[in-house]
Amino acid sequence: MKIERYRRRNNKNIILEMTPLIDVVFLLLIFFLVATTFEDVDTGIKIDLPQSTIREIKTVKEVQLSLTNTKEIFIKYQEGNESKKILVNKANLQRKLAQILSNSDNKAVVISGDKTLDYGYIVEIMTLSKEAGAEQLDIDTIFEK
Repeated sequence: MKIERYRRRNNKNIILEMTPLIDVVFLLLIFFLVATTFEDVDTGIKIDLPQSTIREIKTVKEVQLSLTNTKEIFIKYQEGNESKKILVNKANLQRKLAQILSNSDNKAVVISGDKTLDYGYIVEIMTLSKEAGAEQLDIDTIFEK
C-alpha cells in the first residue's frame, strides 16, 4: 500500500493550525472539570455509616458530630462562611457543643457514627448533645437501594 500526501494545487503542504486545537482542548478540560462531582474532601474522617432503606437528604448547615470506630469525636460546624472541624473527647463534648450551639440559630445536631460503634456509646453522645442544648437530633445513614 502506498500512502500519498495531498498537496494543494500550488504544490504547498497543508499546515495544520494549532491555536484552534488548543482552544478545543482547553474547552474540553473546563467541561470535564465542571461536570465532575466532588466528594466532601474537607472532612478527612473515615466513617463507615450504617445502611438504611429510607432516603431523606438533609444538608448540614450547622453542627455535625462525627464518631469514628476508635471513638474519636469530631464537631463540624459553620461559623459565618467558614466551615470548622475540631477534635474533642467525651469529657469536654458537652461544654464545647453548648458553646457552639449558643452562637447558632439552628439547634439541630446530626450524628454520623461508625456502624461498628456500641449502641450505648451512641446513646451517651445523644444524651450529652441534648444536655448541651440540641433541640433536634438526626442520625446519618447511607441509602441502600
